[in-house]
Amino acid sequence: MSKNATTAEGWDEEYEAGRWAFLRSLPESGRYGIIGMWLSLTGTMENVLDIGCGEGLLYERLQPMGIKRYVGMDLSPASLKIANVDPAIASLRAADMHTFEPEPGEAFSAIVFNEVLHFADDPAALVSRYVPFLKENGVIALSMYSPKRPESGANKLINSLWQATDDESKWEVLDDYRLVSDKKGVTWRMRLVKPVK
Repeated sequence: MSKNATTAEGWDEEYEAGRWAFLRSLPESGRYGIIGMWLSLTGTMENVLDIGCGEGLLYERLQPMGIKRYVGMDLSPASLKIANVDPAIASLRAADMHTFEPEPGEAFSAIVFNEVLHFADDPAALVSRYVPFLKENGVIALSMYSPKRPESGANKLINSLWQATDDESKWEVLDDYRLVSDKKGVTWRMRLVKPVK
């Protein structure tokens, strides 16, 4: 990752250089499949917000499953230009996940944080910030790459988020995965949660 990938310009540079094309590979597909089935089985494909959507890969996976409305948000305008979405059901917006606001009256049946929470100083606070944007019975899907070193910064972020969502007074954990790709040699931590209201 380039040193300026925390800015829209840095992310644009990486997308234009093809740095994130590997996300289309077969070994990356498992987590998209899990997220798709979670949303399908919870009946939350009505209005999905994809935080850090990049070039819309989750949309591409959800579209054949019958997604009704998709809002993809990413810091990089260049990634959104690559996305191939149907404007009749999809809206793409350039924004920062820390300050994004939905349009007036807009609410979501599902909010997906797929491989973006590593870029938040406090993932639990960021996820909580999105709870008011959920419809009744809405869900939040979390997916984070988990390095092999338990003491890594990424694993510390995951542990803090999992600990926060273990609080049964605030969250109901609907599903929890440790997805391992033997082909890629990587692990993802995935969790589907619903706020307790």
